[in-house]
Amino acid sequence: MKVFLDFRKFFSASVLLILVLISGFSLAQRAEIESLLSRVRDFEDKENFSPDKPYIDALNRLGELYYNLDPDSTFLLGMKSLQASEKAGYQDGIVDAYRNIGAFHNIRGQYAQAMNYFEEGLNLAGENQYWLGMANIYNSMGLNHYDRGNYQEAVTLYLKALEIKEKHLSEYEQSKTLSNLGLVFSDMGDFDQALNFHNRALDIRKRANNKLGMASSLANIGLIYKKKGKLDEALASYTTTLEIGETIENGQLIAVSHFNLGDILLQQEDLEGALYHFEAALELDSNVDDIAAISSDLLGIGEALVRQENLSEAKRSVQRSLDLALESDIKTNLEKGHDLLHQIYEKQGNNRAALYHFKQHTSYRDSLRNLESERQIREMAAKYEFDKKEAALRQEQREKELENEKLMERRLRIGFSIILVILLIAFFIALKSVRYQTKARNLLTRQKDKLESLNKKILHQKKETEQVARQLIEVNKTKDKLFSIVGHDLKSPINSLKGLMQYAVDEKLSQEEFLLVSAQLRNEVEHVHFTLINLLHWAKNQMKGIVTEAEKVSVNKILQENINLYKPVSEIKQIQVLDQLDPETNCLADKEQCNLIVRNLLNNALKFTNRGGEIIVKSQKSGDTHWEISIQDNGIGMDRQTLSKLFQPVFKGKQRYGTSGEKGTGLGLQLSRDFILKNGGDIKVSSEPGKGSTFTFTLPAAG
Repeated sequence: MKVFLDFRKFFSASVLLILVLISGFSLAQRAEIESLLSRVRDFEDKENFSPDKPYIDALNRLGELYYNLDPDSTFLLGMKSLQASEKAGYQDGIVDAYRNIGAFHNIRGQYAQAMNYFEEGLNLAGENQYWLGMANIYNSMGLNHYDRGNYQEAVTLYLKALEIKEKHLSEYEQSKTLSNLGLVFSDMGDFDQALNFHNRALDIRKRANNKLGMASSLANIGLIYKKKGKLDEALASYTTTLEIGETIENGQLIAVSHFNLGDILLQQEDLEGALYHFEAALELDSNVDDIAAISSDLLGIGEALVRQENLSEAKRSVQRSLDLALESDIKTNLEKGHDLLHQIYEKQGNNRAALYHFKQHTSYRDSLRNLESERQIREMAAKYEFDKKEAALRQEQREKELENEKLMERRLRIGFSIILVILLIAFFIALKSVRYQTKARNLLTRQKDKLESLNKKILHQKKETEQVARQLIEVNKTKDKLFSIVGHDLKSPINSLKGLMQYAVDEKLSQEEFLLVSAQLRNEVEHVHFTLINLLHWAKNQMKGIVTEAEKVSVNKILQENINLYKPVSEIKQIQVLDQLDPETNCLADKEQCNLIVRNLLNNALKFTNRGGEIIVKSQKSGDTHWEISIQDNGIGMDRQTLSKLFQPVFKGKQRYGTSGEKGTGLGLQLSRDFILKNGGDIKVSSEPGKGSTFTFTLPAAG
């Protein structure tokens, strides 16, 4: 009977046929094959190429992956790997090559030739302690005997593979052998033991999230349900495995699912459904030339046709199966095939042929039963020998324990006497040395305490000195900045203010001249005042950091105050300032800082807007949490270079003058940006030379 062997055979590949056959394999395996094929080609395309370990491992892995897809390619890759491994002296590569070549003969039903290669590989793996190679070959040898119906030999070999894997390899490797053991015990009729092995394998694959492995275990558990007569549970299990197989495009899983669904439906007398699934399995197994599977598929088709009374077609199908089973010595299929031919000839009235096939069926059935009896006898004999050896071992162990106890007693007496003498000598020596050690220890302790105390003081002084040095450096930087601003930006307007005042005192001015001078004086005073405010805020922030006290602030009110404040400037330059703020533009921010933000940005817009220009201030909600406020002018604008340096630290870059020669320190924009960020907002600028600039900033909305 065909069963699911956890991808019950090896995988292999053929470099020559990869491009033709790759479309029929699973997506994950396809990706691995393409990757390995690319690696092999890269190796072979190298100048002065010589086979090495990574190259040989890639060849052997390709052979495994293509085992069920194209056995001929498995053979070619195995031979190629064998030649390369011998040239490179790579023993593990030779072991894997032997396994792939043996696998090719296994799937062809050439079991004796396969075993020759397996034994060669096993001996070499044992010599080199190549655990994975040994475990894989034991597994392959177990499969060889399993396919031939030699269950006891299969179990012995699988257990050897499992023992190696449990000691030296991963859980994933263990799950493969556990699954194979479950299959053998299932065919032997020990369903509880079989379920134990399959569930152990399933638990491992669940932990690894291996869907393909999980499908394998579930299919094998479904097989046990089928054998126990729980057909509905088995049908549900194999329907699921078929869906998984089609999803991941795995031909072997699909074929096995079809076969078992056909067998279940046959038992439920759904003959049309059974034939559909058997024929689907036959088509897939024929594509990979799986002799044992093809033989089982043909038997299923034959049995369904017998029940449909289509005896001629049934006979042809069963006879084809018998030919393949005889060629590969598949005893279970030979026994069932002769039984079906006996039924067919009996229905046709050919009693002579029916009798012949009945005798053949009986002969193979008895042979299989004899094998089972021999297995049980061997198990009983082995158990008897084991119990006998175990009893002898226990007796020998007890005798050794008694002898060891006597020897230990003698040694203890001698040892105790020696230890007593040594202790007495040591005691007198210790009495003398303790005095010297105590004095030395006390002296060292006092010196250590003094050194630790002195070290702590030095470290503390060092930290204080470093902190003071850092503070002095920062204070010095702040001082330099303050003097620079005073020297560059306050000196000129103050000198200008002084000259105007002197002129007003020394000259006799008319009323019109006095008003003109007064206006100029006011502008100069306003400029100095504005610069001093920015300077003081900046210096305060540099020394103490920015401290915000958030409250509900009306940006509408602040804007109107600043429009009125700069009204003389806007009237002189004939600039129209338009308030298009939303009437409810209320923000949660520090009121003084918000006022300074609006004042600096409005002052900046007035400075760089031409006479007769226009400034628009508007706002809109940015989501539910912030107000977005923009100050847009149609002034001279900025190029990209200027825009990129706009918020650089103070004194960086070249100073720009306003449209009426106004000067600036650059403090205003930096302060505005710092205050905006500190109040939970952000600022961005867009500008184009000759068309103006737009400063847009956000502040949290007040609830």
